[in-house]
Amino acid sequence: MNSIIPDSELHTIPLNKTHNLSSFSCLSRELNDFLKNDALNDQNNLISRTSLCFWNSELVGFYTLIADTIEAKAVIDGLEHYEYRKYPGVKIARLAVDSRFERKGIGTYLLLAAIGKTLSICESIGCRYILVDSKQNSIGFYQKNEFKLVEKYKNREFVPMYLNIQPVVAEMNFETKD
Repeated sequence: MNSIIPDSELHTIPLNKTHNLSSFSCLSRELNDFLKNDALNDQNNLISRTSLCFWNSELVGFYTLIADTIEAKAVIDGLEHYEYRKYPGVKIARLAVDSRFERKGIGTYLLLAAIGKTLSICESIGCRYILVDSKQNSIGFYQKNEFKLVEKYKNREFVPMYLNIQPVVAEMNFETKD
């Protein structure tokens, strides 16, 4: 099976204590360990929120979101002046796809689901950016989805990246007013 799994066949749900996570295995031991040992505890302590992705009742991926901020001097949005030193955002703290399901569009689906969830909370709280600390080998994936590098830190092991969602929210509001 080498084809893309249609988005209509994938669904995400919030992690809870009834989920069996034992079958999940991605290439990163750290991400496997986080999901199986820390994600639920972090969630119960209001540190993060994890959503699981299923295909045909099989766990194929997950993402975890946390609150964060980004310094205005780290972003390049074409503005000459930023009113505040830091701006609020939601960080994709973890995103992983089970090794058996890589290159089937699940990572993109998870990223778009995380962006959609972030956009849905923008009406309740201030949130200007979606942030991620990308592994070096994942930078292209995020750039393909319009994330920008924080140039100052581009040589770090985990590179801070951001997506300004203000234009997206403005367009959504414009469309709903017509």
